Amino acid sequence: MAIGVRSRTTAGRRRWGPLVVSGVLVAVMGALGLLSTQQAGELAVDQHRADRVQNTSVVGQLTAQAVRDGFGQLASVLAVQESAGVPAFSATPGTDAAERDDARIRDFVVSAGDAMNRGAAVVNPLGQVVASYAPTGETASPSDPGFSPLLAALTDAGADRLPVSGIIRIGDEPALALGAPVTLSDGSTGLFLCAWAARDDSGDRVISGEGEGWIVDEAGLVVGSADMQAIGSPFPYPRALAAVRSGGENGIADTTDDGTDHVVSWQRIPGTTWLAVNVQTREAFQGHLDRAALRTEVLVLAMLLITGTALVVMSRRREQAMAVIASTDELTRIHNRRGWFQLAEQELARAARGGERRLAVFVDLDGLKQVNDVLGHEEGDRAIASAASVLRAACRSGDVVGRLGGDEFVVLLGDGTDEAEVRRRLAAALEEFNAGSSAAFELRFSIGAEPWDPHRPCSVEDLVRRADERMYADKQSRTDRYVNLIRVPAKA
Repeated sequence: MAIGVRSRTTAGRRRWGPLVVSGVLVAVMGALGLLSTQQAGELAVDQHRADRVQNTSVVGQLTAQAVRDGFGQLASVLAVQESAGVPAFSATPGTDAAERDDARIRDFVVSAGDAMNRGAAVVNPLGQVVASYAPTGETASPSDPGFSPLLAALTDAGADRLPVSGIIRIGDEPALALGAPVTLSDGSTGLFLCAWAARDDSGDRVISGEGEGWIVDEAGLVVGSADMQAIGSPFPYPRALAAVRSGGENGIADTTDDGTDHVVSWQRIPGTTWLAVNVQTREAFQGHLDRAALRTEVLVLAMLLITGTALVVMSRRREQAMAVIASTDELTRIHNRRGWFQLAEQELARAARGGERRLAVFVDLDGLKQVNDVLGHEEGDRAIASAASVLRAACRSGDVVGRLGGDEFVVLLGDGTDEAEVRRRLAAALEEFNAGSSAAFELRFSIGAEPWDPHRPCSVEDLVRRADERMYADKQSRTDRYVNLIRVPAKA
């Protein structure tokens, strides 16, 4: 009987033992799985937070680069003007030179378009506005607190600081300003300040409903935001801003504003007093990890569009302005040699694609040396400028007119124009000029024309060379081209 009980007990142990072991293993594996899941979730959150810090840092770096590019463009344009011999800005307000500078700055602002849509000014070392122009007539005062970081950057040459302001006020609207040092007429160093509207609705805006991106200045005012109306107003998360200011160069923190938990990440924008800040509710941040990467990309695009819009226009504008300067003849205001050859190559390429003919006309101003020797080089320059005016009058809007140098001009005319028609137009324009001119010289041209055939194309250089040869033949055939070229006043 005892043996039977022991047998049943041993059998029970054998039967329940594997079940208990399996249960323990399942429990251990479940606990490990639960722990691993929690750790994976924490790691996902940590990685997401690290990614958010990295992406906010990228926004800060991109913003810094945009400001740096804008400063470089402004400084290079001023340097080009200085190297081109443009007179230095006056150092004293209220003078005739300062009034001249007002007009010069107006032309500068107009050519820059949206990049300087709130105007520009030159300030001397005493803080006086020497010259300025504002399209709306309203300007910001250099004493505006928003100018402080800009002025500090320009006077602290040893620090890697970019000369950009915080929010300034022009009238009732927020604006931003960029500055560059400029040498004034008395040898002192002044500041060239340009301003643009901080609220810019010219570009498409992408607004993330769960994550908000901001650029904030030193005073806590919003410089950039997906909400254009928020620009210029105080940053709406004071506790988040306090956490950011107490942190390092970049980071991420949990804060509470108005009873709502937030996750705030930041990057101090290099070279500026600005902050790139991202604020998101804690629930949205940690509850939608599967869409976090997409939201981050949208945020970067949104911030890039907002903070980069005015300075991109200044480029474009600056590139366009630089291209005009580099390709325009200073005396005649038509294309110089470089500009003309660039446009001519593009025009011939377009003509080749369309199977269209073109006509190159080489024009030489007769007797320029005689005018210079007898009347002086000032009259010689007048003759060159007058020749350019006659060419423009004789040509159509689509024709490419340029001065190759000295007394040589060249024109590339569109399809359907023949040499006889060109000569008639030039002769009529010359006759009209000479009849109404009070100059002490008569304007005369030697002309050579060379057609360009898309079926037998040649390079621009060869086309000009052939037209030049024909012009030389025309010049040699007119032995009286210098007769009575210098007008002798009638005796009383």
